[in-house]
Amino acid sequence: MVKFLGALDIFAAAVLVGTAFQLSIAHGLIITLAVYLLLKAILFLKDIGSLFDILAGLALLLSLFFVLPQFLVFIVAGLVGFKGIMSLFA
Repeated sequence: MVKFLGALDIFAAAVLVGTAFQLSIAHGLIITLAVYLLLKAILFLKDIGSLFDILAGLALLLSLFFVLPQFLVFIVAGLVGFKGIMSLFA
């Protein structure tokens, strides 16, 4: 199960990077990944990684309405992607 969540984190990071480049990504996919990250953050609230999930979820939701600064998106995507990679190998 943890490996599956890690893979979803990596996918969410990739979608977040795609929003930084203003790629055409289905809004339903963005909303689904944002809700996933926010719900997962609530479930694992005591973990520091939950803060990264909250930031990524909010960034995904905000990307639907605003063009976010690329460097912030890359930092958040990198943190979530790194967390996902660590989940795959832990």
